[in-house]
Amino acid sequence: MTTQILERPVEHRVRSDSSSARVETAVTSGLRTDFDIDTELNMLTRAKPEFIGDRDELGQRIMQSAVSDDGETFAVKCRAVSLATDFATPMRSMLLTLSSAFGGISATISPSLNLNTWPAMDQLVSALEEAGAGELWQPVGERSIAIGAARHVFVSVDNPIRDDSTRVFPNMLIEVVGAHMIDPDWFDRTVAPRCQDESLTFVFYGQAGFPGSLFERAWEESQIRGQV
Repeated sequence: MTTQILERPVEHRVRSDSSSARVETAVTSGLRTDFDIDTELNMLTRAKPEFIGDRDELGQRIMQSAVSDDGETFAVKCRAVSLATDFATPMRSMLLTLSSAFGGISATISPSLNLNTWPAMDQLVSALEEAGAGELWQPVGERSIAIGAARHVFVSVDNPIRDDSTRVFPNMLIEVVGAHMIDPDWFDRTVAPRCQDESLTFVFYGQAGFPGSLFERAWEESQIRGQV
């Protein structure tokens, strides 16, 4: 919406110094008389994106948002998908353990079953065993790990499965690993309808330089950005 401001005639007042009148007229005539009000309001109300460069602080902020139902969205740059998995695995293990009593569902979405999903599942199992929870976790379907009432689901873009273990609605955390390789339309069509809970925390891991990717969109829209 464009708003036009009506120009008011310059009021010429009698002054002893005629040059003052000329300066006033020049300044008034040079004022901007139209602007896009939606753009102006957006610039005034949109907070400056926050950047977190410390890995520990970033991890704490993600965990805090997921556990407290803050519903924040993070966009995290990483040089490789494997680095994102290394960073996220301790959080997955901790969330499963913490929410085992009261319940909670988190999910990790990645481009490739063989390159991303299986390695991530193996790392999560190893982390649980190292934390002393090796006898507590159990598989649910092919790509879901549960402890008590808590569950973590793994979704692969290139090889989706449709068993009962994947028909869930996450309510704690959604991770998108390798988001620079994922089409935003696929995400909006397949994932977004199951993620309507306003308390959900979203984390998009990816690389810059892929115009039109899901990560590019997340980086532009996210108010909390980080790097691992």
